[in-house]
Amino acid sequence: MRMATLMFASMVAGLLFVSTAWAADDAAINGVRFDGGDGSYKRAVDSGITFVIAADPPSTFQDNRTNSFDGADVRIFREIAKRLGITKVTWNIVPFDAMIPTLLSGRADVIVDNLHETETRLRVVAFTSPAYWYGSGIAVRRGNPLKIHAWPDFAGRTVGTLRGSINHQLLSQRKDLKDLKLYTSNEAEFADLIAGRLDVAMEDDIKISAFLKQHPTAAMQMVTDYKPLPQEYGYARYTLRKSDVDLNDAVSRALDEIRADGTLGAIISQFGYSDRNLWYFPVKN
Repeated sequence: MRMATLMFASMVAGLLFVSTAWAADDAAINGVRFDGGDGSYKRAVDSGITFVIAADPPSTFQDNRTNSFDGADVRIFREIAKRLGITKVTWNIVPFDAMIPTLLSGRADVIVDNLHETETRLRVVAFTSPAYWYGSGIAVRRGNPLKIHAWPDFAGRTVGTLRGSINHQLLSQRKDLKDLKLYTSNEAEFADLIAGRLDVAMEDDIKISAFLKQHPTAAMQMVTDYKPLPQEYGYARYTLRKSDVDLNDAVSRALDEIRADGTLGAIISQFGYSDRNLWYFPVKN
């Protein structure tokens, strides 16, 4: 029994040493090959890579003061590129619903803005391993004068969401809305809500929280008792062409590494997430 205890303690100490050593080492992943045959990873290392994002804070955005790109997903991919030894990186920003066409046309190699993995999207693109968990929330005018708390309460209301998002897909299936308004940026969407041109805005809960934190006097609020449908939440993932298997393997491996060593958790915590968002959990309706 004592010998087993000592062996277990030795194993834990070894794992802790490995974790600490990896976290301290900011070099590329050594001794690992991603050469299944399509050459996509090698091309990224040799010739560079193009990441495409949308104006989608706090995940991805362009800082108006510096014109630099930032956000949780941007910082995650800066770390991924570094660990994979990809030194030539180009960034491109397009409307949210233009990201997949940009990828498929060859003008970008990876969609860095997180996307929900759906059957429709899987027909045309491939997804990486999971990054972090998140779900939908809803925002209404301050005081919630229309008493909107749940999915059925949208009936007869004007609802807004981001064009091309999972919420767009879900809301477009409803025939009982007064109107569905689509936006290319959350700022325009929330501005319409505040102005009374929307009854409810449906977005990722973290986007609503971030906007309210930056604009504490805005005449809108998050509906804290809203419980998203199962289709509205899940893991954030990133998107590549189906043919770029080597590159997907490399990105997914690096993503798994930074989830495991705490780097990803440290990044997302700067944008309002917590370690709770690292692991999937069901929402009970």
